[in-house]
Amino acid sequence: MATPRWMTWLNISFPNLRNEGFTVIDPPSDRYNCIAYAAGDTSQWWDHTPRRYWPSWAMRSAQIESLQEVFAGLGFGECHDGSLEAGYEKVALYEDDGEYQHASIQMPNGAWRSKMGPGPVIEHRSPGSLSGGPYGNATIHMRRAANATPNRISGATR
Repeated sequence: MATPRWMTWLNISFPNLRNEGFTVIDPPSDRYNCIAYAAGDTSQWWDHTPRRYWPSWAMRSAQIESLQEVFAGLGFGECHDGSLEAGYEKVALYEDDGEYQHASIQMPNGAWRSKMGPGPVIEHRSPGSLSGGPYGNATIHMRRAANATPNRISGATR
């Protein structure tokens, strides 16, 4: 699974994560990133920069509003927090100084999963588990009906 190097980086970079604990779900991969993973796509890296995949319905920008447009286009609408709500799946969008940094998705059991850059997919307790580190803070929470038929990218898996 995750190498000791990744485990060390996670423990040093995210003090809340270190204190709350986490589980490695999938090994490191540079094929996809956190945004792709939260969108349900493990086949490509999503980023607003040239030569990366970015949905046509969202502006190509590093601004948090651009990432919000990505998930709105997948059927998510803004909600108050990351608490578990029956019948909904949620994402948390992280930003630092107005620029998006990370996205995580809530599992049906209430835990959250995050793809850590080119590193592993981890399961953690809450969006706050990653706050205060290099991803900034989870400032936007969005939800959609769990049984919604999303506008998923072909080949998407989670």
